[in-house]
Amino acid sequence: MTISHSSKAFAGAPVLVVGGRGFVGSHVVRSLVAAGARPQLFGPPMAEDRLADLGGAFDEHEGTLEAREALREVLATTQARLVVSCAAHGAGRLGLLRSGDAEADAALAVNVLGHRNLLEATREAGVERVVWTSSAVVYGPADLYAAQPVDEVAPRAPVTFYGLTKVLAEEIATYHVRRHGQSVVGLRLPLVLGPGLWYEGVAAGLMGLFEAARTGRPARLVFHNHALDLMHVNDAAAAIVDVLRHQGPLEPVYNLEGFQARASEIVADIGSLRPGAEIALDVIEPPLLFPLISGARLRADIGFAARYDRRAFAAALLA
Repeated sequence: MTISHSSKAFAGAPVLVVGGRGFVGSHVVRSLVAAGARPQLFGPPMAEDRLADLGGAFDEHEGTLEAREALREVLATTQARLVVSCAAHGAGRLGLLRSGDAEADAALAVNVLGHRNLLEATREAGVERVVWTSSAVVYGPADLYAAQPVDEVAPRAPVTFYGLTKVLAEEIATYHVRRHGQSVVGLRLPLVLGPGLWYEGVAAGLMGLFEAARTGRPARLVFHNHALDLMHVNDAAAAIVDVLRHQGPLEPVYNLEGFQARASEIVADIGSLRPGAEIALDVIEPPLLFPLISGARLRADIGFAARYDRRAFAAALLA
């Protein structure tokens, strides 16, 4: 059974959100508040406040995944029985892929060992379900996969250190499901874009097109023109919340599918919605291209489908 995203399903219940001030995490907090929960944010302090308008709707606890005792304390203090983790190591404004390569030790400490700490602490505390963000970059280059889009049984073959940490985190989570019977569900996010994106990388380049069109500035994008998986951050948050409150058993990991688009199609949509927008696209071949993914398993198990298709995505980001 899946409870509709708009219902007040949580009735004020505390939900621990690790990384609740990050890009995806802050939108999860918003979705939880809309669903009637009382989010309990856990993580290090951040310079930017993406939740200023929600003051009083959540509680905050400072700490890191590397400190298992801090995790035990926050779980005991909040009495949260549902946990979301959007935590991942980021080096300044570098994107997650580049952060993994730039600071491998720190990425291991947070994405792998910190993830293990969280699962151990939630097991000890009797948490009912943990939902966490994995990534579609656990897959290898697109040319490794004859059949696309790929499903969850397709082999993982990461070629980035960030992707490797997510594979290791998935193995740790699956171990906890198998050994301890925990309900731990990982969602493999595609490239997520939307309001509040603050770090650099591929997503930031695409987001820059919408900002330029909104403000009437010309823009130039140097990018490939192969189809890629994209998702509006509101859909990512909605999926996390829907999985969190789903009644019944779930698989340890799911692909999360939004919509597919090429750079030329995004540029065309912007031009159609904002006539006069000056956007130039310089097409290059990508140094690394990931396979397209299928979210059929999650649709079958909980009925989740992204609300934003390509056109609705463009309209939302131009609004």
